Amino acid sequence: MKRVRGTGLAATLLAALVVAVGGNALAYFSSAGSGTASAAVTNLTAPSLSAATPAVGGTVTLSWGAVTPPGTGSVTYFVTRDGGNPAGNCPTAAAPTTVITCKDAGVAVGEHTYRVTAQWMTWTAAGGTKTANVTVGETTKFTISGSTATPAVGGSVNLTITAKDANNSTVTTYTGSHSLVFSGASASPANNAPTVANASGTAVAFGNATVLTFSAGVATITSSTKNGVLKIYKAGPANVAASESSVTTPTPLALTVSPAAASKYVLAAANATPAAGATDNLTITAQDTYGNTATSHVGSHSLVFSGASASPGGNLPTVSNSSGAEIAFGSATAIEFSAGVALGGEGVGGTMRLFKGGSTAVKATEGSITTPTAVTVTVSPDPASKLLLTSSTATPVAAANFNLTTTAQDTYGNTATTYTGAKNVTFSGASASPSGALPTVVDNAGTVVNFGSATALTFSAGVAAVAGSKNGYAKLTKAGVTSVSATDGTLTTPTPLALTVLVGSASKLAFTELVASAGSIGSPCLFTCAITALGNSGTVKADVSITDSAGNVVSNIGAAKSVGVTVTTGGTITGSPLAIPASGPAVSATEFTYTAPASGAFTHTITAALSGYSSATATVSK
Repeated sequence: MKRVRGTGLAATLLAALVVAVGGNALAYFSSAGSGTASAAVTNLTAPSLSAATPAVGGTVTLSWGAVTPPGTGSVTYFVTRDGGNPAGNCPTAAAPTTVITCKDAGVAVGEHTYRVTAQWMTWTAAGGTKTANVTVGETTKFTISGSTATPAVGGSVNLTITAKDANNSTVTTYTGSHSLVFSGASASPANNAPTVANASGTAVAFGNATVLTFSAGVATITSSTKNGVLKIYKAGPANVAASESSVTTPTPLALTVSPAAASKYVLAAANATPAAGATDNLTITAQDTYGNTATSHVGSHSLVFSGASASPGGNLPTVSNSSGAEIAFGSATAIEFSAGVALGGEGVGGTMRLFKGGSTAVKATEGSITTPTAVTVTVSPDPASKLLLTSSTATPVAAANFNLTTTAQDTYGNTATTYTGAKNVTFSGASASPSGALPTVVDNAGTVVNFGSATALTFSAGVAAVAGSKNGYAKLTKAGVTSVSATDGTLTTPTPLALTVLVGSASKLAFTELVASAGSIGSPCLFTCAITALGNSGTVKADVSITDSAGNVVSNIGAAKSVGVTVTTGGTITGSPLAIPASGPAVSATEFTYTAPASGAFTHTITAALSGYSSATATVSK
């Protein structure tokens, strides 16, 4: 150490400058003022790189010797690569550390120059350089190969995935578990996602992290079901790629996935709302389990169609075969397929005709090949071509009201829903009762209209139904079998409504088989009767019966009855009383005879009476 003694004079500056030679750092000192002082000149030794060892994967391991600080405190170090900052865990000028070894990462292939610099306080000392030649860089991409380029849907493809550097060299240090995300294939039409089995054998869908185990830069399958077994369910081309962070697959694995054999039929109708009886072309597609078109399904196939019913008129639904013949649903129909598809039309088959109005679900079957989801078709009826009558009862009671419904139908018996509003309908077929009471229908305004006259009815969606004792509230009067027809002037009932009219409750006495020896008998001569110009000593003869309110003879009254027949003063009655049997028709087995006076004019009333029943009367005059 060199000492300097001051003189107390004006400040004197003494400086010594030492230039580092052979790796020694620059050092200096200064002193000013009076008194005595001392200073020492020393240096910071530069560190020496002992190793710069490159490795596969773009890494270089560096180590250097420690430098003794020239004073108190620690020496820190930083590394430069090719004059710039390194990567990995190596310290940089912005953040020097006390480490004496580090590993640079992400180093490109080629020769690189490294230098280590020591730093103490404000002093720095840079060591000499070492070079490292990196022959295999960091992983920048994946390459993928497969055990086959033409798998079938759902079949396995064994993948081999290799980590490569920028020069396409295998990065053998890329080892252990890595989470790759696969892409480049889509879900099948049935939504079956493509998968890759991870290292544990679990199938992971594309787009999700899939853990694979790499060894020496390569991931290959293990145990035949793990670590890279690919399955794709959509037929067609696929380009499979994998990525992990910034590492991607520049050239994906190109595959052509073939569909499986047909397992189902998918139907599509050219018109989802055909008119009844109209032709409607079907497109029939054979698909595999995953919804791909089964292109190997070709040639003629016998399909059986189902789901649609016959129309109300008995017209069966049909599909034309490849020869053009219309085949009823339920029977084998030859359909021609090309590449898994049959387009309805001439020479192929598949032209459908449905006759029943409304919604229907059509399916097709060939052995085990079925239609899991039917095609829904809504058939609209044709315009009205006829009328149909229905009754609330097939056995109405004479003189009692019942509901008569009138329906407009198309050719196939579907309700013609466009036939609406007020229509004039004339009813026919039923006869008057023995008492002369006519059959009637109540119109839409509540007016009672006789058969044979136009009756205004209101139709809604093709149907005129009774509402509030109007619009078809009917009454028939004559007991027995009858048939009722209707017409609006254009539309008619091709099949009349057959009814059996029952006799009503016993309520009245009536004359039956009445004959007069002369004169004129009024009609009807049942409950009341006028016989004129009989003449003196003339006779009137008749049976007596028990009837309902319309004059239909009742039967099986349960107990024999005795009917008394009387006449006003001046005439005579013989044969009274008359016996009516308990069973069978309630008609007397014998008749009474009225005899007029022998001379002079007369007017007499003949009365048949029985307690509990309305009497029958006949007026006889001359």
